[in-house]
Amino acid sequence: MLKRFRNVPKLHLSPLTIHYSPLLPPTTYLYNSREQEMMQDPQNTMFSLAADFIHYTNRSVFLTGKAGTGKTTFLKYIRANTIKQTAVVAPTGVAAINAGGVTIHSFFQLPFTPYIPESRGFQPQEESIDKHHLLGRIKLTKERRQVLQQLELLVIDEISMVRCDVLDAIDVVLRHFRNRYAEPFGGVQMLFIGDMFQLPPVASDEEWGILSRYYDSTFFFDSKVIQQQKPVHIELDKIYRQNEQAFIDLLNKVRTNTMDDSGFRVLNDRFDPDFQPVKGDGYITLTTHNNKADAINAAEIAKLTSPRTTFKAVVTGDFGERAYPAEELLQLRVGAQVMFIKNDVEKVRRYFNGKIGTVTKLTDEAIFVQCKDDINEIEVKKEKWENVKYSINATSQQVEDEVLGTFEQFPLRLAWAITIHKSQGLTFEKAVIDAGAAFASGQVYVALSRCTTLNGMVLRSRISSSSIRSNEHIIHFSNQRQSADYLHSSLQEDKKQYQGQLIVEIFDFKKMLAGVNKLHQSVLDHLSAFSENTMPWIEQQQQAIEALQNVALKFRSQLQQYVREDIVPEKNMALQDRSKAAANYFAGHLKLITEQLPQSPAVTDSRPQALNYNEILQELFLEVARKEHIMKGLSAGFTLDSFYALGKSFIMPAFKANAYAAANKGYKTDLPNIELYRELKQLRDAICDQKDLPIFMVAGGKTLEEMSRYLPQTEKELEQISGFGKAKVNTYGKQFLRIITAYSEKHNLSSEMHERKTIKKQPEKNEAAPKIDTKAETYKLFAEGKTISEIATARNFTVQTIEGHLAHYVEKGIIPVEKLVDREKVILIEPEVKKLEGESLTVIKAQLGDNVSFGEIKLVLASLQLQKSNTEAANTQ
Repeated sequence: MLKRFRNVPKLHLSPLTIHYSPLLPPTTYLYNSREQEMMQDPQNTMFSLAADFIHYTNRSVFLTGKAGTGKTTFLKYIRANTIKQTAVVAPTGVAAINAGGVTIHSFFQLPFTPYIPESRGFQPQEESIDKHHLLGRIKLTKERRQVLQQLELLVIDEISMVRCDVLDAIDVVLRHFRNRYAEPFGGVQMLFIGDMFQLPPVASDEEWGILSRYYDSTFFFDSKVIQQQKPVHIELDKIYRQNEQAFIDLLNKVRTNTMDDSGFRVLNDRFDPDFQPVKGDGYITLTTHNNKADAINAAEIAKLTSPRTTFKAVVTGDFGERAYPAEELLQLRVGAQVMFIKNDVEKVRRYFNGKIGTVTKLTDEAIFVQCKDDINEIEVKKEKWENVKYSINATSQQVEDEVLGTFEQFPLRLAWAITIHKSQGLTFEKAVIDAGAAFASGQVYVALSRCTTLNGMVLRSRISSSSIRSNEHIIHFSNQRQSADYLHSSLQEDKKQYQGQLIVEIFDFKKMLAGVNKLHQSVLDHLSAFSENTMPWIEQQQQAIEALQNVALKFRSQLQQYVREDIVPEKNMALQDRSKAAANYFAGHLKLITEQLPQSPAVTDSRPQALNYNEILQELFLEVARKEHIMKGLSAGFTLDSFYALGKSFIMPAFKANAYAAANKGYKTDLPNIELYRELKQLRDAICDQKDLPIFMVAGGKTLEEMSRYLPQTEKELEQISGFGKAKVNTYGKQFLRIITAYSEKHNLSSEMHERKTIKKQPEKNEAAPKIDTKAETYKLFAEGKTISEIATARNFTVQTIEGHLAHYVEKGIIPVEKLVDREKVILIEPEVKKLEGESLTVIKAQLGDNVSFGEIKLVLASLQLQKSNTEAANTQ
């Protein structure tokens, strides 16, 4: 979980495997003997292929397999060895804790109501939620958004219990917060782990009544996103839990609902309703319901005469009760039959999850347990489970887990009985199975497959065909698993595509350009709040980054020709030579930008605008610095190893730019009358301190600059200064004029207001602002024959704003849309708008690509709204 590639344990992988050099010291995770056997087995081809797909491609993978084939072991291996930034989630609290991750709903902030994969506009319904209402209620912190944006691999354990609509909701969240709307799961590689023949998703009749209108079944593989892009389907086929072929064959018949008469005879030969285990034999009863298991355990411990001892768990921080991995109050007596619920962390591996023994001694600090086949009793100490969340390391910018809370308790539970549900993943040498009342498909299979041998199993109730149910959707999906030969062939192609995608993305500065444009817009929206030299400086950075992107676009067209060749990029010498030269070129230019960004001259008296500016600037600096770091490293050539090593080795450089005027005590300006500026600033600050007012309520930085530059001598002239209308002149005018006139007399200066360009003043909040119909002003200029760009320049608005104004007149039928958008584009846009009716413009834009602007989509949308209104009017006549 969230660790880079670890060089342990070494797998005997297929000949296709490219072995990584170690990037980190060996992990401290210890595997039990069965897990070691799985990973070191040279015949375990499917395990190796699955690991290769995760390590060397970005294909999503569904990893399945019969009970005992190593699915849990594979998850542990990926957690310990993955080279990618990874998060692990599971459908329930206990499953998440056991997997070392978090719950799906907490990670993505999903509601528990069903998600429907269509838009219903602005009409919310309590029984379900659609895309827009889902995204509207999710309030992610900046850190949580960063985690989603940095995520490369998402592991979902126990996928059989994940409902189809939950997976579609995950897809929506990832696409939205990663700004990658056209890619399933927003471009994140998915690893789904689970056996679909085991426990199914839970959906009430009411929930299925809603979902059945959109989905064929509740299973994850019927989600819309999986139908759009199916994962690689890999089934682990070597069973390590059982080694009796007859028992393995019997379990497979139960799993796939293909039991025949001979199978039922073999199975029911184990039926013995009167069986009573001998004390110390280590039998555990598996039953269908919690109350049955609790009643058996309570009855058996009550038979013991030794004193009862209660051990209370120590819970710290944030650790929800529903996720407790053990009993909060563990009550034991000497002689109690118990089961270990965690693997031993000692090197000797004295116990494993599911091992059964008998309590021999109890102390405050330890519990002693004797297992039947062990010579020595086991001294059991308390173990600690952690509840984690995922965060971004501020220095390395890597996703990592942060401990929110801990749960400390002895890793034991009473083990005369356990529910089938809680036994999933455990292994028992001896078990009494009471599954006659199985209520969910897969329960009987889960129960039977916990046993290591047929002789170690006793049936308390007969197993009939009615209690063995397998869903036809699961059987059909299971038959789609792919052969080893197909996977070998697909792996080679996917490796090539993945490397090609990475190297093309490396030479893409689109995210950087979006960052500087965002900075530009944030200042443009509040231009009067910032110092005069802010915008020219930002435009310089824009030009530098745009120039890089233009060069990169030309180079990427060459790259794409190389990556289409039938050879992986890291082996393509011609591509390597071009990439090295390009990396050197871009590294040098990026270095200039990283040196420039901390020198931002922006200053504002508005604290909110300063905070917003600082955050956007820092995000831009991070993106440029990271890109520079990668370019420097790749100047020696591109390999998958080096790319991930560079990502891990990045350290965020120090960045201290701050646009807030109050934080810039040594604020310098190029004003001709700097001494006057400082006197005016002192007056302004004194007034603010005396009346406890924010700076902008008296005189912002730009207001002081204009006073210092243009030297107004009268109240009438002072009214012409930006941000200083009649109300402020009446309240503070005399105080400021007194300083200005005294300075002017001292230096023999006069008013320079005639040099001041006419600037449209923004009325103060307490001044009556004349109401101007801004759309009408735009239309007037359009009617005069001006283009959209000319109008935008004349009105000091963005092109997108002007297009929005004109869309109003398109919808009213005053301007034909063809006057604003080429007919060819209208034909291209209309079907997408109709098909994605109700979707956000961002989604429609992602479908149409870069050749169509948001403004053009708005204009076509307005035209379609006009058509709709005309049709409705005609129908009412």
